Amino acid sequence: MNNKKVWLVTGASSGFGLAAVKTLLKHGYRVAATSRNVEDLAKEVNDHSGNFLPLEMQVTDQESVNKGVAKAVEHFGRIDVTINNAGYILVGAIEELSDEEILANFNVNVFGVMKVTRAVMKVYRKQQSGYFLNMGSISGTVTAPGQAIYSATKAAVILMTEAIDEEGREFGVRATAVCPGGFKTNFLASRSARFPQHPMEEYQSVRQYEKQYKELNQNQGGDPVKAAEAFIKLAESSNPPQRIYLGRDGFGGAEYKLQKVGKEMSEWQKLSLSTSL
Repeated sequence: MNNKKVWLVTGASSGFGLAAVKTLLKHGYRVAATSRNVEDLAKEVNDHSGNFLPLEMQVTDQESVNKGVAKAVEHFGRIDVTINNAGYILVGAIEELSDEEILANFNVNVFGVMKVTRAVMKVYRKQQSGYFLNMGSISGTVTAPGQAIYSATKAAVILMTEAIDEEGREFGVRATAVCPGGFKTNFLASRSARFPQHPMEEYQSVRQYEKQYKELNQNQGGDPVKAAEAFIKLAESSNPPQRIYLGRDGFGGAEYKLQKVGKEMSEWQKLSLSTSL
């Protein structure tokens, strides 16, 4: 009988999700993995050990999420670790993005995490144990032209995760926001990245960043399999961090931001403190 932890991985058809599923199965973990196309996911993973359960799930639909979580529990008896991985990048200046484009990004990146967390937390509370690994991004800490909306979604995930970690401790539940830099996945490919439907020529800085994103596709410096191994180490830790930055650029970007914020706080300390009674 396999007594190893049960993992639930959303957005498992590619990138971090797919790398995590394959790595976890290689280590003998039991894995329920979600995708919008369950047949393609099953073919891609190609595991017949009995430890793999592919699930169709729309993270923007609470009923779909509830059904997927229930099937995972019915099949494996429990869920121990959840990777909230489903998400995509939206690139564009605020002025050139429509409400529909912006809302769609928040629906997947933020409200999708909320919906999965809401459903899984019920399982965790009953078990009095569980762990969330929520995929943030270095972009939730350091931003750039064209990243306003994507950065906002990932900043929301990071702070939401830290609150979930605080809320869940009385039930034996922990949570970590994972903030990667650039990893060699198809995240910046046309399938995963969205660009403005009506780009404005005036925003040259945004166009330049768009060009860099497209050139960076498949040339990132991070290894998604090594990230998956890091996920396992986090899940096996007795006291995981509330957030962690992965990759040299992710770690370096966070260091840069901390130094910049510290410098500005020091420079503007007098004005900051002048507003107190």
